[in-house]
Amino acid sequence: MTTAVRRAFSVAVFCRRTAGPDAGRVLLIRHKRLGTWLPVGGELKDGETPLEAAVRELHEETGLRGTFAPLLDGVDGAPPGLVTYEEHPAGSKGTHLNFCFVADVDHSPVRPNDEFDEFRFVDGVGVDAIACPPNVRQIVKRAVVGGRHGHVGVARRWLEAFNARDLDGLVGLYAEDAVHVSPKLRDRHPETQGEIRGRAALRSWWAEAFERLPRLRYEERRVVAEGDSVFLEYLRRAPGEPDLVVAELYVVDAAGRIARSHVFHG
Repeated sequence: MTTAVRRAFSVAVFCRRTAGPDAGRVLLIRHKRLGTWLPVGGELKDGETPLEAAVRELHEETGLRGTFAPLLDGVDGAPPGLVTYEEHPAGSKGTHLNFCFVADVDHSPVRPNDEFDEFRFVDGVGVDAIACPPNVRQIVKRAVVGGRHGHVGVARRWLEAFNARDLDGLVGLYAEDAVHVSPKLRDRHPETQGEIRGRAALRSWWAEAFERLPRLRYEERRVVAEGDSVFLEYLRRAPGEPDLVVAELYVVDAAGRIARSHVFHG
């Protein structure tokens, strides 16, 4: 006599920070019972849709409330935030038929529950250094770029952080030794020859801009991503100044952070 293997529908939520020093990084927890690093998640309750279960599990397990947005490379009709489907053994719980979601979360603190007491936010490079299943590592790397085509999500998070005056979130999108090139930087600080390097220099430059132009806003016009490059075109709007079309070219590293940015003014 054979015993049927238990199967259950489940969800996993790959939470991506949108603000603070962990902006762009994804939350993993060290599961006490399984002894490995995983996303938060759990089984569907009777009558729940996968998205409803993802929203509930995220809040129950961490205290966070996420934004589940449609992915640019998502299939029409798929729940917002659905990044993939996979199946995996879940120990004594049998096999989980698992719907994986990407959710954006703000800088609210994580509240551990009975299933974990260790957690960390990781990027596409850091996840390679921790003990987790291969598919978790792969999905984290997709979540870092938003589950989207290329790095479109990086450019959009940049615009959101700039317009929100979120200096920590803005600087957190860059690699530690990132290079930024801008004609306005050259005009205001000729000694730089229009180029600065590193997060400290970037922070100083944008803090100055926020103080000098508190009502400056950027409006997206076009985003194109291919490989490790992103082209962002936006409208610069500042009271008392004519609107200006601006383009930026980003080069994104393996961790999903901006390694180089170059500004062009129209």
